[in-house]
Amino acid sequence: VTHKFSIVVTDIDFDDINLERSYGPNRSYAQSKLANILFTKELARKLKEADIHGINTYSLHPGMIPTRLFRYWYRALFSGFTFCCNMFTHLFYKNAEQGAQTTIYCSVDEKIANETGLYYSNCGVTTPYRKANKHQYPKKLWNVSCRLLHLDPEKDFTTILETVSRQMD
Repeated sequence: VTHKFSIVVTDIDFDDINLERSYGPNRSYAQSKLANILFTKELARKLKEADIHGINTYSLHPGMIPTRLFRYWYRALFSGFTFCCNMFTHLFYKNAEQGAQTTIYCSVDEKIANETGLYYSNCGVTTPYRKANKHQYPKKLWNVSCRLLHLDPEKDFTTILETVSRQMD
């Protein structure tokens, strides 16, 4: 699940993927959402390349749902700005049931059973922010992820699936 606005404000630092040199909560949140989209795209490509059927990947923006995720923003921003943001964003909030609709749609709607690797919002395919469309990013993220997991990204994808499956047993 990704938040559309979050990927506007950052890019992925592949040399500092865990943000050990430049951590900030907003940057971390935004980078993780962008990574979700990129990973979804690359996993879909890898599944297709390996001729594996019956597994679909989706990334989505559920909408703005009031959660406690941003409860400490006031520490990073002055209170007047935080108050204005809360008043303004409240106009766009969805409740939990409304926010779940795109996830449910991607899970059960048979019309999209043959679609994979796409980005959804409001129960439809949409284009994510341009940083999520950088052609080289999905593969680059895949390679970094494999390296962090001590897997060889150049190995056959089914071998990687088998390795991960054995590690989860």
